[in-house]
Amino acid sequence: MTVRLLSLFMIAGLLWNLAGCKQRSAVVYVLEEPQRVTLTTSASTLSVQRGASVVLHVERHTAGKWKLIPLNEVRSGQCWVYQPPTEFEPEVADSVHWDVMPENAVSFNRDFRLDHTKIATMNVNGTITLTPIGLAKCEPDRTVEGPAIRIEVS
Repeated sequence: MTVRLLSLFMIAGLLWNLAGCKQRSAVVYVLEEPQRVTLTTSASTLSVQRGASVVLHVERHTAGKWKLIPLNEVRSGQCWVYQPPTEFEPEVADSVHWDVMPENAVSFNRDFRLDHTKIATMNVNGTITLTPIGLAKCEPDRTVEGPAIRIEVS
């Protein structure tokens, strides 16, 4: 009998607390102005033999003005995020596009790497130029190009 009474009080208390809670609307971030995005590149080596692999590195620095608003105030088609982009990402080489000159001069390893580097195998002799191209969150028509890496292959 006391267990039933105790259970009844617990359920009544829980319902009382739930009745007092107001449903809050979700809040999100929207971009107020274009961001400043910088890519910084490096490579494990800048001179290799044909057929050798090079580890590519890219850091991303992002700064922008984001405004916190209720989700129900977001305009149709407006980009929003729950958290603004991280200001500094120490390694993003695996998440950028690589422009390669001359075309098809390298083969990229497609395996997932926990360190987020990118491994490129040099397929031709000469100077190979690799340029990272990234995207800016919530700016769909904008790309960001980092400094090119030039690798001498013999």
